[in-house]
Amino acid sequence: MPAPNLPWDSDAELALRRVPFFVRGMVRRKVNERVAERGGELVTYADFQEAEDRFKSVMGGKSEDELKRMIPSDNTEGAQMLIVESCHHKLSNCPNALIDTDEWRTAIEDWADRDNINEKLRARIKDDRILFHHKFRIAISGCPNGCSRPQIADIGAMGAVRPDVDPSECTECGGCADACPDQAITVDDAPPLFDRTACLGCNTCEAICPTHAITASAPRARILAAGKLGRHPRLADVIGDADYPAELVDTVDWIVNDFIKNAPPRRMCRFPCTCGPEDPGARLRRDPCRTRL
Repeated sequence: MPAPNLPWDSDAELALRRVPFFVRGMVRRKVNERVAERGGELVTYADFQEAEDRFKSVMGGKSEDELKRMIPSDNTEGAQMLIVESCHHKLSNCPNALIDTDEWRTAIEDWADRDNINEKLRARIKDDRILFHHKFRIAISGCPNGCSRPQIADIGAMGAVRPDVDPSECTECGGCADACPDQAITVDDAPPLFDRTACLGCNTCEAICPTHAITASAPRARILAAGKLGRHPRLADVIGDADYPAELVDTVDWIVNDFIKNAPPRRMCRFPCTCGPEDPGARLRRDPCRTRL
């Protein structure tokens, strides 16, 4: 049964006007419900302040754009269904960035606009409201630190390099092994041996090598897929690499359109193989042309 529409005192109404317009209606409803549950007959400024403190503790640190994406919206034309996020390495002058995330993000956004991806994704939603879990998230990070959290996105891209060693230049000092943040290098009276499954391609070893025996490839994007949080969280699988933004767009186009065309209407999981007996990502790995494995 809906809570009664309680009156608000003037201070509470004034405080509500400071709330961003796109969540104002929801805030009024939630505060109203909480006061009514306690038997109150008037919403006061103290009631509003209590709700505001609770909201800030839950949503602290999120920008206005992030909040907009998380708030339920009407299922109408133009509703945002594809979220493309990237780390802000340029704003922070981050020294770790290996790829220009703006360039890769723009390529994805141009593809989405060109192919009307938002509306194609929205057409799958039969409910009147679009919730956050209905949306398709793509995250791009400039380096393996993954500040934009590509490991838990539907599709992720992470700047990386491949290090190699010239044994004739190596003094076997062990500096690279000591510096490697992923314990991916072994130096045992021999030139460095790389564990490629552990190496995330961060370029630390090349930077630390005193004789320049280690050289890194040109930066590329490591592509990840099928990450998620929720009830059964899991990290994304690495499904391939892209040397250029256009190659990433090809893979994203295949994954997203496969989901739009083939996933059952009520399924929100982007990768059906993760819900069955198959190893997660297996469906993607079966198409080596697309995933570049």
